[in-house]
Amino acid sequence: VPGGENKVLYVWFDAPIGYISATKEWAEKNNIDWKPYWKDKNTKLIHFIGKDNIVFHCIIFPAMLHAEGSFVLPTNVPANEFLNLEGQKLSTSKNWAVWLHEFLKDFPGKQDVLRYVLTANAPENKDNDFTWHDFQARNDNELVAIYGNFINRIVVLTHKYYDGVVPEPNTNTQVDEETLAELFTLPTQIAAAVESYRFREASQFMLKIARLGNKYLADEEPWKQQKTDPDRVKTIMYNGLQIAAVLAIASTPFLPQTADKLKQILGLPLKSKWDDLAQTEFVSPRTVLAPSELLFSKVEDGDIQAQLDKLKTQSV
Repeated sequence: VPGGENKVLYVWFDAPIGYISATKEWAEKNNIDWKPYWKDKNTKLIHFIGKDNIVFHCIIFPAMLHAEGSFVLPTNVPANEFLNLEGQKLSTSKNWAVWLHEFLKDFPGKQDVLRYVLTANAPENKDNDFTWHDFQARNDNELVAIYGNFINRIVVLTHKYYDGVVPEPNTNTQVDEETLAELFTLPTQIAAAVESYRFREASQFMLKIARLGNKYLADEEPWKQQKTDPDRVKTIMYNGLQIAAVLAIASTPFLPQTADKLKQILGLPLKSKWDDLAQTEFVSPRTVLAPSELLFSKVEDGDIQAQLDKLKTQSV
């Protein structure tokens, strides 16, 4: 560049332009106009970054965009803290890392578990630590024992009592009304947390739907009432299946593969949208459920020890 002799172009002045050029390349391949993504005044530009990049994304890059004049500026820059691994800083050069292709081989079918653990343990406000024992605990104590347990109970009982056909409910009791009222507040809470970039909190509101379903079944004990008041059980099971359906749709951002399996079990459209949660009935009477399947399985102690041993032997 004329006049730039003996000058150095700072990498973080040059690098962010790559965001724009990458958008252009993607748009060209897909025959899409790239400009609305960067120049439409109604576009909301969000930078998701690590805390070491705050200065570049909050000062340098916005200053460049502002000076050029035709680009939108970032609306928000959610910056995470650092995620360590087993108490030490992640380092790909030292091989102190969890490699995705190895995880998929060692834990087949558990992509959603990793998604969930990383979301529930995200370093949003302070540095955090990923440990294999925490991975196992969250899988076994939350996904298996809470989420998976509720779904398995409600679907298995529907097949046992009604051959998998959703029953016609009777009049709701006060317990039913209170449970459903709480249920329909949870998607709003999830959405508010997501829109505020509090993904950890959102994931726990999602799990709270399964907790609510478990509590409802434990309190109402349909397996006991089936002997004394089978008409009441029809309402319990119907309401329980509505909770399961809300869980299926609300899980989609966090557990996409699991959500699809659950939608198939319940006969819900795979392309169910978040706005569908405004409904009050998701699984209608006489719907035939697919057989139950275990959505999650426990992680064995030996599998966790193997990961810890691998870290020690592969790191340099």
